[in-house]
Amino acid sequence: MKRLLLIVSLGCVILAAVAVVGGASGSARHVVGGFGVSMSLPAGWQGVAASGELQAADFPLPRGALGSAQSVRVRPGHLHLIVWDYGPSVPYLADSFPAAPRLALARRNLTRGGLEGFGTRDAYAVRNVTVRGELLEVVADLGPKPLATDALPRINRLLPTLRVQPPRIVRARGRLLAAGGLAVRLPAGWSGRIELPANRHAAQLVLRAHHRSLRLVLLQMPEAAGAHADLPIALTARNLFHDRGLLIARRVFSNAGRSFDLSAVLPSAAALGEVNRLLATLTAVPRRWTFRSCNLTLRLPGTWRAAINPRSGCYPVITLRGPGITVVLTELRPGQPAADRVLTRSGRRFHVDVTPTTAKRRADSVLATLHAKHR
Repeated sequence: MKRLLLIVSLGCVILAAVAVVGGASGSARHVVGGFGVSMSLPAGWQGVAASGELQAADFPLPRGALGSAQSVRVRPGHLHLIVWDYGPSVPYLADSFPAAPRLALARRNLTRGGLEGFGTRDAYAVRNVTVRGELLEVVADLGPKPLATDALPRINRLLPTLRVQPPRIVRARGRLLAAGGLAVRLPAGWSGRIELPANRHAAQLVLRAHHRSLRLVLLQMPEAAGAHADLPIALTARNLFHDRGLLIARRVFSNAGRSFDLSAVLPSAAALGEVNRLLATLTAVPRRWTFRSCNLTLRLPGTWRAAINPRSGCYPVITLRGPGITVVLTELRPGQPAADRVLTRSGRRFHVDVTPTTAKRRADSVLATLHAKHR
């Protein structure tokens, strides 16, 4: 299925597990995980884990399995389990990832044909669930067809050991709800909390607030997403859509070097005013952030914003704006005459235009962070 909410860098990989003493030698189990999701594996099973991903198999997993689960070849009689963690639950995905009081795979979870990216040789079972507030996609490669009669029972003996570490909860002091440089003041009638996820690959912080039938969720994302928007932010009729009987407003935006995914479930469009009363109190402390595009990166102050116009072949024009300064960075094509001021990085050339010219020193401190990969 389409990968949701952005799985970012795999981070540090856990290849070894913590041993748990069992009784008889055949009953010893070990735990794999450490990124907010873990699983207890029986003897004969091996597991690997990274940020946003956990895999287990009853055979040695090859080097490179993480980030490339589809490359693992499962022999007859063997099993391969993959768990992708897409991050904290949000209203617009509630129906796609229903809560699971008991996690198990059944014949109704078997895919028809193959699985996207995996091919058609094997039998697969897939289930999307919410476990302790985390959106998980569970995929079982059950080996070559036809499906072995013991494949699902064996997987289902393993799945109850899956554990999701809960987030750390920050509650309001008085009416002020604040953590990590983000804050809102809860109006009368509102309650809420901030969650700091155990695994921050998909969201660094989650603000949840509700008032009667209104529910609001604000995710702070780890990577840049959405156009810059000044605070106070507001939801309008243009942000509304219906999804399976729910009226939802959603907006993705950036501010203060942070990226946000804002969504709210409303009883009616008239409730937008109540939501915006809360959003009017939202504040964010600026922090440095990384702009990425066209195989280049820039580290920018939290008070700066960036916009890109990628031209054919991705020779971009990047406009950077900070308080009282505008910098336009234009990548030059091969053979294009150099202008009066050119930066060179890994053989790539960029024309620089700074307005006003008296702000050149401020621009240079930012441009010094420019890194570009060779084409």
